[in-house]
Formats: sequence, C-alpha cells, structure tokens
Amino acid sequence: MSVVSMPLSVPEEIYLACRYFLPRILFWQSQWGDLAIALSDFPKGCTDVSTPEFWEHWMKGWSQLGDRYVAQAETCSYQMGRRQLFRSATSCYHWAEFMYFSDSARKGALRQRVKDCFLKSWDETARPLNRGKMQWNGVEIPYYLLLPDNIDERQPLPCVILSNGLDSVTEVEVITFAEHFVNRGLAAFLFDGPGQGINLGRSPIPVKFEEVVANIVDTLSKNARIDENRLGFFGVSFGGYIALRVAKHLANQFKAVVNLSGGPHLTPFEKMKRRLKEDFQYAFMEPEKTAMPGLFDRLTLDLSGGCETNVLSIHGAMDDIFPVRGIQDLDRKWGDHHRAIVYEQEVHVCLNQINQYIVAIADWMGSWLAPDSAA
Repeated sequence: MSVVSMPLSVPEEIYLACRYFLPRILFWQSQWGDLAIALSDFPKGCTDVSTPEFWEHWMKGWSQLGDRYVAQAETCSYQMGRRQLFRSATSCYHWAEFMYFSDSARKGALRQRVKDCFLKSWDETARPLNRGKMQWNGVEIPYYLLLPDNIDERQPLPCVILSNGLDSVTEVEVITFAEHFVNRGLAAFLFDGPGQGINLGRSPIPVKFEEVVANIVDTLSKNARIDENRLGFFGVSFGGYIALRVAKHLANQFKAVVNLSGGPHLTPFEKMKRRLKEDFQYAFMEPEKTAMPGLFDRLTLDLSGGCETNVLSIHGAMDDIFPVRGIQDLDRKWGDHHRAIVYEQEVHVCLNQINQYIVAIADWMGSWLAPDSAA
C-alpha cells in the first residue's frame, strides 16, 4: 500500500486563522518557507487563535525552526552565512513567544534567545551597536545606540528614540525601523524599558512612561555625539500611545514624534479579544482581570491644553485596539501640530502598508530634525 506524500505548505486552515499576522512576520526577516516549516504540524481542528492550545503549537513550531537555524549557524564555515542564520533564528524565537503566555519562564527564555542570536548576527565592523545600560526605578534598561555612516565626528547628530509595543522586541521589529532612520542620517536609540523586550514579565509597564523617556533624554544629553536639541521619538502600537504621552508631557524636548497605531484611549477591556486581554495583563503584570478596566481608564490621555511639538500618526480605520476616533480627536484638539495618515482598509499597525509608511516616516522625521528646520 503506497503512502501519498503531500508537499510541505502552510495548512489552509492555519493560514486563515493567522493571516492577519503574516505581513508582520514576512516583513521582518522571515520567509514564506519558514511559515510552511514552522506551521506544518498543527493538529487538525486547532485553529482558534483565542486559545492557549493554538499558541502552544505555534510556539513549538517556531522554536524548533529557531533551533534548526542555530544548529546550522554553529557549523557554518563562513561569517556572513553564520550571521544570516542567526538573524533568522532571532526572528523564529520571537515569533515563538510573541503571543505565548502559558509559561512565563519559557517566554522569558525565548526572549533571551532572541537577544543572544541577534548579537551573534550583528556585524559590529559594519555598524557598531554601542551597547549600554541605564537604570530607572530599580529596573535595568539595556539599550543600543546606532549611528549613521559617513558622519563628521565633530558635529553632534540628531537622534530618534524608538519604543516597542506590548509584544514586539527591539531586535526584530524596532531594529528594522531604526535602520531606516539611520539610513536617513539620524542616530537611533533603542531600549528595553520596564515591561518591554527582555524586561517583559520582569517589571510592569508604568502608566507614566514619559518618566522613563525623560531619563533616556538625560542619558543622551551626556553623549557628545548627540544633539539634544534635535531629538525625535517613534513608537509602534502601545509604543505609539507612549509617543503621544511624550508629545503631551515632554514636548519641549522633542522636535517631532511619530505615533504608529497608538491612540489617546483604548477599546474597553471587556470588548477586547482574549489574546489582547492576555497581552495587556502580561505586560502590566496585573493578574486580576477585574483591575484592567480601571487601568485602562488611567491610561486615557488628556488632550486638553494642546500640543507643542509636531506629531505624525499612522493609523488603520478598522483598528480594534486604539479606535480611529482617537486620531480624529487628536486632529481636533492638537490642530496644526498633528498630521494623520489613515488607511481605510487597514487594522492595527496597518501591516499591509509597511513598505510605504516606513519610508514616509523616516523622511518626515528627517525633515523635522534637519539643522535648518524651522520647528
């Protein structure tokens, strides 16, 4: 009796279940073949992304693929190949953990693998990472400072501070945004704040995150390579919300702020999908669901008093985390200081439009941080 073999591919039912995430995964360093390998062994009927079982199988598939990349990297005979393989492993371990909340120790270990593989993938001779650490309220905040090529070391550089969202990592999504800013001639400061990156699950995200950013600004002001009068801020998803807090509370220290899919207020907690509820509870280290509506109320940003810096918001009209009406509120209350690009057929983070807006963001930021900018 012959056995009919099927070619390796992404199971149709799994594709339909996770199609929202696919542009995100494919934009940052992964390939379609990685999807086919990592997701090929899903059990039949396990298609509900709101269940821990789905993310358990998802985590195992991506972890195993990450291990394969690491094993190949460790036997690779040439440096560029090793770096490429470790960069692929970096992404695999991130996709393994990004919506996995069942085992905090395992999630933390995967995030550590993300960082370890990233450091093995990076070519310090091409662009130094300029690694460092700072402290905020007892939390150790690791950071990277990337500098552009062909710079005059006698001239201080404009710099963009970049913030993660709830489930992104510095070494995958944020580093990709940072490289666009660096290619635009700007320095980029990337960090793992409280409840972010390697600190996720170790310390809660503070409501007044602008206090963390003020500490970062103080750190940069001591660096002779950085022009503290030409600072920008960029945040993605919940980092976009942080960007709006920065624009509101630290406007005098930033010439331009980019909010990618954040907003001044969240969808009510009880109306969120299960995986989003888990995401917020995990990042804020709040075990009781009953406490989350009150937390969301405290997170609502007061837009009164206007804004004194320049803000660009990128948003999807169908966003189910930060409703688009919040962007409309920004337009009304922040006036000429706020510009919005709203994609009518997009949801959170406008994933299908990344190739377009990532360049537009870098260009817009570069124009405001130019030496002769009137801002």
